[in-house]
Amino acid sequence: MYTKELLSKYKYFKALNKFISIEYMIDPLTGLISRKYMLEFIKELINEKTEFTLSILDLDNFKDVNDTYGHTAGDIVLENIGNDLINFLGDNGIAGRYGGDEFLIIIFNNNEYDDIHKFYQQMFHGVVLRKTYEFNNGNAFITGTVGSAAYPINATNFDDLFQMCDKTLYRGKMKGRNCFIIYVHEKHKDLQIQEMVKDDEATIFFNILSSFFNNVDFKSKVMDANAYLKKTLRLDYIFYVDNKGNIINLEDNKAFASNIDLSNAKFKNELINTYFASNLASIDVNLAEALKKYNINSTLITRLRNKNGICGYLMYALERTSRIWQSNEVSILLYLASTLTIELS
Repeated sequence: MYTKELLSKYKYFKALNKFISIEYMIDPLTGLISRKYMLEFIKELINEKTEFTLSILDLDNFKDVNDTYGHTAGDIVLENIGNDLINFLGDNGIAGRYGGDEFLIIIFNNNEYDDIHKFYQQMFHGVVLRKTYEFNNGNAFITGTVGSAAYPINATNFDDLFQMCDKTLYRGKMKGRNCFIIYVHEKHKDLQIQEMVKDDEATIFFNILSSFFNNVDFKSKVMDANAYLKKTLRLDYIFYVDNKGNIINLEDNKAFASNIDLSNAKFKNELINTYFASNLASIDVNLAEALKKYNINSTLITRLRNKNGICGYLMYALERTSRIWQSNEVSILLYLASTLTIELS
């Protein structure tokens, strides 16, 4: 928890301490700066032309923690995130609670891209995020998504700075969460949140079905569905593993690996999902080796069944991204798998 002594090194809080008790400035659960005073502090830094990087951190699927393990478990996570941020930042920055499961992080000193990138890499590798929390009734792996921009490198006023953080945060969510996006003008200047919004689930189901209705041969049906899903769900690849153990890239309908054996893999509700490339070897060594050349990190795999049993597998895959798969994405994959199963029967 931030104390009066810790905050007094900042001119803004030192002056504020003369009139307001520290308790009014601190969020009681996380021990971080409360929203009101964090926003005022940011404005003061801009007025004083102090260089800094601003980050918005949004915990991934935090509602699931509360719904699955209870709000006490959720409070434990938030409290620990607060303590970890304070310890990790030390004298290099300060953190506040923006609201709910969102946090604001201010980083001082080295604000060039490479320095900030290294900072986030450390933060995401089990120091603050990508940590497992144990509860009485289970455990949860906690990840987050960060959008980041620097003053005055990227923006020269409060509103523009927050808009850039919002855009990069949303970009991170669209890439699959569990990542950080640092604003780079050449890459992100034309980002529009409205254009990043995916089709709703019903529209996706309809368009998958349309691709099957509007084509006669199986290959064309699959190719159309593949092209649409890659675009709307921001996927890099959709693969098909046939019952002979060949992996086929549905984009060109060509096999690029063989001897894949998923018969003993541990499926849960017909699914396997991975967040990191290191997990692929535990599914199948040959699969992990085959996907190396595509730099695959995340996969979501489902079985395909017909009247004779398992007839193959469908796999979403992403390069480098450690994606946190969402429930609607899982539903879409299962729907596509069931549609393909009908065609293969």
